[in-house]
Amino acid sequence: MHASQYDDAEELVQKIRAVLGNFQGYRALHADGRMFRGFFRANENARKYTRAVHLQGDEVPVTVRVSKGGGDPFAHFGNTVGMAVRFYLPNGRVTNLVMLSQLLFVVNSLEQLHGILEAALPLAPGGPMNKEGLMAFVARNPNTAAVLQMRSQTPAPAGFPWCAFHAVHAFRWIAEDGTETVVRCHWEPVAGVRFREVKELSAEDAEVLFNDLEAQVAQGPVEWDLVLEFAEPGDPINDATALWPEGRRRETVGRLRVVAPTTEAEIGDLVMNHDPTVLTDGIEATDDPILQIRRGIYEVSAAQRTGGWKSCPFAAMAGAGQ
Repeated sequence: MHASQYDDAEELVQKIRAVLGNFQGYRALHADGRMFRGFFRANENARKYTRAVHLQGDEVPVTVRVSKGGGDPFAHFGNTVGMAVRFYLPNGRVTNLVMLSQLLFVVNSLEQLHGILEAALPLAPGGPMNKEGLMAFVARNPNTAAVLQMRSQTPAPAGFPWCAFHAVHAFRWIAEDGTETVVRCHWEPVAGVRFREVKELSAEDAEVLFNDLEAQVAQGPVEWDLVLEFAEPGDPINDATALWPEGRRRETVGRLRVVAPTTEAEIGDLVMNHDPTVLTDGIEATDDPILQIRRGIYEVSAAQRTGGWKSCPFAAMAGAGQ
């Protein structure tokens, strides 16, 4: 990582906005979303793998932001959506679990992240994405090509209640006795997985899946099971473009219930920065470079959409006491 992750992140966010659209007041990615509230309760399996306080069996309150992919808040839904869950811990702190409807990210290093964005930069300021440059990058990077091919073949979700979500990064879960287990997390919808064609979905109202989820929640809780996928020796744990082999052991460790819509204002947090590296004791990040840079990217994006970095209130008095 560069000497300052925030300097690097500023440059990356600038490139993201240049490629995907610069919509002031919105997130650089997953720009359009809706907030919901609910509860999470871990089952007895979770305690075998982590000492994290929210995974010991007590019900904990959560907020959930579901979102479209991309940086255009006015775009129609496609085949990529997101779900960011914030757990409110008994000590007043929070931890986040951020997932996509896609299994993998498109690059696995900072070099590749800068490279794909630079390749796609518009040839003229404010112009369309440079698709030829992007395709040239893809041709030089087979891991990115494989992920993009997989994503292109993925249908759209029929709706959030029937959508599975996946953490593209691995994390280390640490048990009470110090035992470490490397896992990837998945939300599996209790109602089952259902899809629809992207073309069909894109022809509907731009807010259709948000409105449908609100209607579903009005009829009763919408639920997902938290499922762990366990790494085995030799599995790539720092590569967000690499799947683990089929058949890796999985185990359900809890259930999420979404019960009502809410807003950032009602929650009392107008920023709602869902940084996936905001963790708690018992869960640790891996050395995945894409995971590591996300803290800076999320904070830069949050600063840009909320009026800038907060300066010292006494900055104007500098030098006055000399």
